[in-house]
Formats: sequence, C-alpha cells, structure tokens
Amino acid sequence: MTAMNNGNLKMLPYTWSYFVVSCFHRADFISFQIEMGNEEPMYTVNLKKIPKSKQHSKRPAPVPLLGDQNSVPQSSKIARLNPASKIQISTKIAHDSINKNAISAIIELAQANGLAATFNITRTSGPPNRKKFHMRLKMGDRTFDSVATSKKVAKQNVAELALRMLHSENSGGVSAPVPVVDVSQKSSRDPEIMVDKVCDFTPIQSSRVEGTGFFGKVGRFSFDTYNKLAASVHLSTVGRKVIAVFLIEDLRSGIPMWSPVSLGTGNRTVNGDNINFEGKTVNDSHAEITARRGLRRFLWKQLRFASGKEENSMNFDVILRKKPTGKYELDHRVRIHLFISTAPCGDSAIFPIAEATQSNEHIVAHNPTMENDKQGLLRSKMESGQGTNPTSISEDPLTVDGLMMGHQRLKTMSCSDKVSRWNVLGLQGCLLSEFLDPVYMSSLTLGCLYHHGHLSRAVCCRYKDIPLPPPYNLNHPLLGCVPGQEAERELGKTNEMSMNWCAGDERVEILDGCRGRCAKGVVSRLARVSILKEYADFTGSECKDYTKVKEKVSGYCEAKDVYNRFVKEKNYGVWIKKPAY
Repeated sequence: MTAMNNGNLKMLPYTWSYFVVSCFHRADFISFQIEMGNEEPMYTVNLKKIPKSKQHSKRPAPVPLLGDQNSVPQSSKIARLNPASKIQISTKIAHDSINKNAISAIIELAQANGLAATFNITRTSGPPNRKKFHMRLKMGDRTFDSVATSKKVAKQNVAELALRMLHSENSGGVSAPVPVVDVSQKSSRDPEIMVDKVCDFTPIQSSRVEGTGFFGKVGRFSFDTYNKLAASVHLSTVGRKVIAVFLIEDLRSGIPMWSPVSLGTGNRTVNGDNINFEGKTVNDSHAEITARRGLRRFLWKQLRFASGKEENSMNFDVILRKKPTGKYELDHRVRIHLFISTAPCGDSAIFPIAEATQSNEHIVAHNPTMENDKQGLLRSKMESGQGTNPTSISEDPLTVDGLMMGHQRLKTMSCSDKVSRWNVLGLQGCLLSEFLDPVYMSSLTLGCLYHHGHLSRAVCCRYKDIPLPPPYNLNHPLLGCVPGQEAERELGKTNEMSMNWCAGDERVEILDGCRGRCAKGVVSRLARVSILKEYADFTGSECKDYTKVKEKVSGYCEAKDVYNRFVKEKNYGVWIKKPAY
C-alpha cells in the first residue's frame, strides 16, 4: 500500500513498519533520502538529471527496493547517508572496556571521542507474554541494534556488540555490516552457529604497535588480537572477561616481528557432575589454561612442518629446528611472550588491591615478597566458585565415585601454580617433550593487578634451588604490566563461555566452561582426547590410554617427580591430581 503526501511516498508495510522517500531537486541531480520506520534517514540515492536533448523514449531501469541488498546493481549510486566514522580507542580504554560493564565502557568511549551515546527502544514486537525489545545505540553517526526479551539485556548486548565492532575496526579487523543481535532467538548453550570465519593474522613489526614501552605494546597487541577474534562471535559475551594471549617475537630477520599464536578467554571450571574421566571435557577453562593448550596445538603444527610429516600449505614460518640428537628445539632467535589481562588466580593475586603497583621496564632482576608462611603455598580452585584455597598434604585424594556421588567437590590447581610449573617443566607439556626440548616464556605481562614481589614469588622464585635434571631449568621471565592501568575490585560475574583460537584455525571455538564441552555436547579441540589424537597422528600409532603414553616420556616424568618432591619438602602443599578412571 502506498500514500503520497507533499512529495513523500509511503509504503505500508514491508520488512520495517514503513519507508519514507523524500525527494530533493538539486542543480544537476535529484536526491532521494530513504527513511525506515521511525528512524533517521539511512540511505541516499542520487540520480543524475539527463538533459532533454539526450532523453529517449525508453523507460529507465526500475530502482530496486531497499531491503533487498542483493538486487542493488553495482552501477547504482547508493551510499550510507551517515558514513561510518572511525572512533579512536586508546590502550587504557581498550583495557577498561574489556574489564568493565559494557554500558559504562561505551559511555566512557563516547566521551573520550567527544560524542554522546544514547540508548533508545525503537519498537517492540511479539505477543504480550513474550515481548521483544528492539534497542538501538547511537554514537555520533554510528548505530547498533539488538533484540532481547528484556530492556536490560537488550541494552547490555547492544553495548557489547558496539564495543566488539569498534574494537575490531581500530585493531585492523575486516569491516563488515553491523549485525542485529537477537539474543531472544539464540541459545547460549548453542554457540556453534554464531561463529564466523576469522580474519588472518600477519606478522607486524613491533615498532608499529601502539603503546608505551614493551609492556604497553604487548598489552595493546593482545587487546587488538582479542577484539579481531571477538568480532567474529555473534554470541552475547556480556560479563567480566579474563583474556590470555601468547605471542611470538621473531628476531631472525634482524627486525622484531610479532604475531599472535594462541588466545583464550574464560574464568570457569567444569562442574563435578559434568566431568568426563575419559578426557572428553575441558576441566579448566580459565584464560591462561586454554591459551596454553592452544599454544601446544600450534607447536604440534610446527613439529609436523619441521619434520616434513605435513606440507606447510599455510606458509607458516617454522620456528623449530632439529638438533643433532634428533629432537627439536625452539630457535634461540624466537621468543614467546604471555599476556594475561589480570593477575592469575592463586598465590600471585593474594594481596590487597591497594598495594598494586606499576612495573619498571629497567628492573630485570626478581625481588620476590616472602613475608609469611602463607605466601608461596599451592592453592586449588573450588568447584562452581571463583576463589582458591591452600592445598594440604593430609587431604584425601579425589576419587571417581566420590565426585560422581557428590561426596567430594572437584578441585583444580590455581592458575598461578600452573603458570609457575610452566616455568619449571616448560610450556610444551608431557607428550611434546618426547620430541621437543622444553619451551619457556620470555616475558609475562599483566593488564592490571600487578605487584612485582607477589608475582615473581608466585610464578617462579618460590622454587629457588630446585634441582632439576637437564635440559630443564627454572625460568625467570621478564615481568611487567600495561602502564596506566588501575586495578579495581570487580563484583560482576564472568561469562560462562570460553573462547579459544590458535594460529591456523579458521574459526574461534566457543565452549561452555561449566560443562567443559562445545555446543550440543561436541568434544572441544582442547580436550585431552584431542591432544592424544595429535600425538597418535604424529607417531602413526594407536593410542588410547593417556596415562600410559605420558609414562613413556621418562625425562619429563623425572623432572615432574623432582618438582612434586620439592614442593612437599618446602611445605607448599600438594599438587592435586584428577582421579584415574
């Protein structure tokens, strides 16, 4: 149905409630402004006037309907009336927007750019008992839309969507049409359908990375990596986030080249009733742990390329080299850096927030804080919680029936303890150690909640004088934090969903941290059975028992036994193991 009023053509109804086409005559062309619903004009169509001397009787081709974008011919001069201007995001805002409430972050971002951020309900739809609220966020000439069954959720999700899209644009992500996120139609338990193909990452000169000093550059590079990847996820990621990124610094060309190799997000552990003793669940979905598992997947790819067992079709720079002994090692001109957006849970985070300090890049030597016998203890994460408790040598070991019947709560070692053991046994883990020498991180950068004394004690210095067999040694990485970040006490809950990605993956994987699986119960590529499959594919053998395969790697097991005896002798506690099935 159409209606003409003072040159305005109204069409009722269509995909939107109505169109309004306004006509303006110019000197040499006619301009049509097209409005959809009650919104501001979204498109302009400029048609050049043809002199009467050049006109002919043939009718011009019809202008395609707006709303069917596939039918718009390439020759049509259709452009956004409000062009998408780039909103600048500083390193501090990039950090704050990840750790703060999305609505607060978007308002601060708008103010920093001299803009106003307004949230409006454009319309409602659906039956009275299940209304859908269509929320629009407007920042300058940018608009973002979300649909949800409550105003609060719609507002949170449109703010989160805007942050992801704007971050991606600032970090060099591929520009794409802004989607309308309808969380009322998408289940958080089925995130598999909400992941697009991610953009490729190419190495970049470290001098071209924004940021103050080395730690500032690492922080900004890691935030940019997360934002590029998060832009491909249509799932709502509302909630406080912890992010961990492993990046490689390649010095072989004489110019430091940086590239991300693994990313993980999350802050949850699997519930005891969801644990699978056959290795089909990811028990710990904390960011540092999923990022490290992604790094191991990357090292398996590198090992296949270096050994010639797989063609390097992705044209990766091979960073492993073969030793005369037949094993492989990381090229000494390649460094691995770890970024974590906040202090790892456990021993490195046991201090008042008011004591958090800034790092000094000129201080390389570690000066650990050892003030009382409570510091340096091994700690475990509690099931369904986000805190840690010290472990005890006298506590009963976990059992299968105890966990399944609910008589015991699942305990997982804290992230501080796991990071510290990487500085003893290496990042590569047990199975890779059969073919690869220990791989250690060169630096650890925190986004906030940094205290040099507590962090250095927690991640390495509490193991001083540990008698490790070669080629293992106690690694002391360079420690620091992103400058200008202030630690704040966050009371908001983290999102239960965990993202993971490593170089070479076409898509981000989303798994439910509480269930330890992906959508529809799909086994994650980070699960123990997936890691065992990497080993089986490389060796060409059939491996089903993960524990027996680990026992064959004698050098790694010997170093691990030395570590376990050392922490007991120091009365640090005991490393809690998952029960064997």
